[in-house]
Amino acid sequence: MTRKGYVLLVVIAVSVLVITVLATLAKVSLRRGLEAADAERDLRSRWGALTIERVVKQAIPKVFDDQEKIYAEKSPEIPPPATIRAAVTLSGITFDLLLGDEDAKLNLNAMYHHAGPMKTQQAIERVIGRAVPGTIRLIPAVEPLQLARENKRLKEPSSEDGETAEPELPAAFRSWGEVFDIGELERQARSPVALPNVTTGISLWGNGVLNIRRASDEAILAVVGSVVQDGGAQKFLKRFRENPTVTLGVILQTEVSGQDNRDQITALISETSTNYSVWIDASSRSGTRLRTFAATVRDETGITQHTRFAY
Repeated sequence: MTRKGYVLLVVIAVSVLVITVLATLAKVSLRRGLEAADAERDLRSRWGALTIERVVKQAIPKVFDDQEKIYAEKSPEIPPPATIRAAVTLSGITFDLLLGDEDAKLNLNAMYHHAGPMKTQQAIERVIGRAVPGTIRLIPAVEPLQLARENKRLKEPSSEDGETAEPELPAAFRSWGEVFDIGELERQARSPVALPNVTTGISLWGNGVLNIRRASDEAILAVVGSVVQDGGAQKFLKRFRENPTVTLGVILQTEVSGQDNRDQITALISETSTNYSVWIDASSRSGTRLRTFAATVRDETGITQHTRFAY
């Protein structure tokens, strides 16, 4: 082979090497560019969700108060929904919102401690229906408070004055994973947002009391029915719906027999709301998705606690 032939081969080899290196660099650059774009979208999603959450938390009480006034004027016999849907698009990212009045929903922790796991499951089925059978899976973190009190009473002598301090209500269910088989729930519903859709009438947050002015018939029947027979709960609901302006005390006095029953129901229901939540589902055309849930719980002293999940 001549010298010119060797030179040509070297030139070709160098060219192939340069092309290979350039192609590799281009792939790396493209990959990094895509990663940077994804990171930017993720950052915008998170920043947008946090900003919307902060603004919405301040506005939620007024939104539900205004809705209650509208229903009271136009349809006093129909309770306003416990949730409100909205959507906002910012910089190509759509934020689907689900605002919730947690006090207008059936509180599962209060129900569990008052009535036990069996009635709690029955109450869940009553409120959400049977659209997703077999997905309820109660995994309480503690035993029912009523059972704990009874066991303590049997084991320990009563005090001289016969009074004991009421313990703070512990959270038996701290997340929806302790109530539902979420994977099976999403599979049956064929939707990645099945959980917020199914839980519009039930809650794990709040102070454990149900605002009957905004609660559904099913939630009221579940709470009142945990104290009295179903027939008595139906009478209570019927009287309340027929006379939406009547005071709670009057309904209890006329429709619920026994002071003990009236006291128990009084401890489980109210006529105001102080606890709210917001689900945010952020999505973009690229398929990037971020879901967050935030709830505020205000106790009797006015201190507000914040709970937040992101996935």
